[in-house]
Amino acid sequence: MMIRTTDTKTLKKLMIDNEIYDVNSLSLATGVNRNTLGAVLNGSIQPSAAVMEKIVLVLHIPPAKAGEIFFNENLRITQGNEADQQVVDAD
Repeated sequence: MMIRTTDTKTLKKLMIDNEIYDVNSLSLATGVNRNTLGAVLNGSIQPSAAVMEKIVLVLHIPPAKAGEIFFNENLRITQGNEADQQVVDAD
């Protein structure tokens, strides 16, 4: 089974490109809890569709690029440790 992760490096670059320099600012702009966003940005969870949508809208990410960011192939995650990757709902 293929495990998908968020490309946090690209996501952080897009934050800077949109003059959003920290998790608190992204939280205010998206309406998503800062703890949830922090976990997404450090790669410990995969965002829900609702959270992805809010991030995409605020950071002006084109659909194809959003797919690359949020459904990135992570070859380091295997079936044995996939339980470590969680999905959360929007707050």
